[in-house]
Amino acid sequence: MLEAVVLVAEVGAFAWLVLFSVLLVSMAGDSERGPAPRLDRIGRSLVSNARAALTVGVIALAALAAHDFTLF
Repeated sequence: MLEAVVLVAEVGAFAWLVLFSVLLVSMAGDSERGPAPRLDRIGRSLVSNARAALTVGVIALAALAAHDFTLF
């Protein structure tokens, strides 16, 4: 019974991932047709903070993986 529940959960997660990917591709296609919006100070701050958070996250993930595999 547990195997069936896990299988249903994995199929549901895969379906959600496929639908989410289709949504992202659709949004990307729609955004290419229109003009690029001009960002104000808050928008530029949001984009720069998102880039910084992504950079720190990737560095932290790489450091944790290296520590876990005892690479240093």
